[in-house]
Parts: sequence; C-alpha cells; structure tokens
Amino acid sequence: LHDIIARGLVRSGRYVSMIHRVFEEEGIPKDLAQVAMIESSFIPRAHSPKTAHGIWQFMPKTGRQYGLTCNAVVDERSDPEKATRAAAKHLSYLHELFHDWYLALAAYNAGEGRVLRAMEKTGLTDFWQLAASGILKAQTVNYVPAVIAATLIAKNPLHYGFEVEYEKPLEYETLLLDRPIRLRHLVTGENVSLEDLQRLNPELRTEVTPRSAEGY
Repeated sequence: LHDIIARGLVRSGRYVSMIHRVFEEEGIPKDLAQVAMIESSFIPRAHSPKTAHGIWQFMPKTGRQYGLTCNAVVDERSDPEKATRAAAKHLSYLHELFHDWYLALAAYNAGEGRVLRAMEKTGLTDFWQLAASGILKAQTVNYVPAVIAATLIAKNPLHYGFEVEYEKPLEYETLLLDRPIRLRHLVTGENVSLEDLQRLNPELRTEVTPRSAEGY
C-alpha cells in the first residue's frame, strides 16, 4: 500500500494541525490522528459500501449520535472539523468504556458491542490476547496494528521510504449565515472562487447552504 499511504501523507498536511488542536482540546492523544489515515486516507468525501462516510468514516447513526447532521442538503460527516470533534468525543467514550486505547481502537472499527461480547466470551481484557484468540474478525485484528504502523510512518516517513511534500494546512474563517444562500452569491472576486467555497465546505451536498434556526 506504499502509493496509497504516500498520497495520504501528502493529503494529511491539510488536516493534521487542525486534528491535533481538536484532539488536544478534547484530551485525546495526538497520535490517534492517524486513525484518519487508515479510515479514509484523509479524504473528506470518502464513502464505503457500508455507508460509512468522511475522514473518520462515521456511519449515519453514529454521526447523528455525535451531532453530525446528514440529509439531502448537508452531510456533516464530510466537514473535517465537525467530524474531527465528533471522532474525538467517540474515541473518548470508547476509552472510558474500555480503559485501554488498543481496545478502544478495536471498538472504533468493529463497534463496542462486538468487542465487549468477545471479552465476555473469552474472559480476556487485553487486545493482543483477544487478537490471538481468533474470536475477532481479521479486519479488526489488523486494524490496530495498521493505526500503529501509520503513526510510526507519520512520525518518521523518510525512515520508512516516503519522501513527502505535504499539502499546506487549510486556512479559513468561519462565517455565520442567518438564512440559506447560494454559494455563488458569496463569491467576492478574485480572492474567493466558487470552487474555493465548495472545497472548504465539503459537507454541502447542494450549492445552497442549509436552513437553521440558530444560523449556519
């Protein structure tokens, strides 16, 4: 997967500083930013056949649980910052449940129910022992080492054979709209294009911003 990881590393430059900031605010280890590498290769509109979506690959139900709106107009699972905040809260919940980051990562992949049932069935409380027991699916057994590997590579890419020219971190301001508006009406000339606005708002499924009582 060298080429896929290489492209993900390049793309990560856009988002990692924001992810680190949000994780620090939420008390999540910064190294867990690389969960996004394994989940989506840092692609905001990444979509799986099982309807997981966004950088953090939230299922619709889990996204709604953490306040991410998903409808015909907007899918906030594609909003890098909102989805990162939701991912931090979800990871925090899983860590509080399992008191172990490896088990929390396994649950992020498989769902906490499957991991809890595996622990109950075997009496094991260590991820590596659970992985060796054969009770977890191969995808979950491989998921935790994959996150660890991505973290090691991200810390020292050259050592692992990656020469990376990172994309620049996204720079943006937040504007609160009190009514729906077409993005093209926000274009202000040469400094901001319609393509810029669409790229900075990947959660929008139409060219019109959502209606919201508290503003969007």
